[in-house]
Amino acid sequence: MIDTPANPTAENLLRSHIGWLCQMTRVAAAIYAAWLLFALASFWSNVTTISDHFGRIVHKDLSAIEPWQQATGFALQFIIWLFAACACYSAWRLFTLYLSGAVFTSDSALWLSRVALYGAIAQGLDIIMRPLETVLLTWHFPAGQKLRVVSVYLMPNDLALLILLFGLLALAHIQRTAAEIVNDHAQIV
Repeated sequence: MIDTPANPTAENLLRSHIGWLCQMTRVAAAIYAAWLLFALASFWSNVTTISDHFGRIVHKDLSAIEPWQQATGFALQFIIWLFAACACYSAWRLFTLYLSGAVFTSDSALWLSRVALYGAIAQGLDIIMRPLETVLLTWHFPAGQKLRVVSVYLMPNDLALLILLFGLLALAHIQRTAAEIVNDHAQIV
């Protein structure tokens, strides 16, 4: 069930102020999910790009990576993409609710929390997958040479994004609580 605002005039006023932003955000979420999938497929289908990128990270020549390593690397990144796509879908649903006037409702709080959770899971998996990818891409080296590399790194934007996503999650909980209070007061009156 979708909660609706009590005052249709306020709904129209709100829609006139945020309608264009909601539409742009919905389109941007869909484009981002498609673009990210295209970028992953393009990256992992080009051995030279993979070996150049990860070779710089691990300081090794990775030009002899095998097709199974390439496919497994894509599969790891595809798992992350699935969560990012869920976050984009949740953003689409959230801003669709906003367009319908259901801004401060329990439904919109639910979709906002999904945006934050799926985004945080995607970002956390991205951080965790980095060392796995470096091991994977150095797996073809002979075991006796001890050239397999585990590269663990964290970038400042990783933490900034996680802080932002957890802030959105906190806002979703605040919004959900506020919607419950409003519903309780509406039942009393």
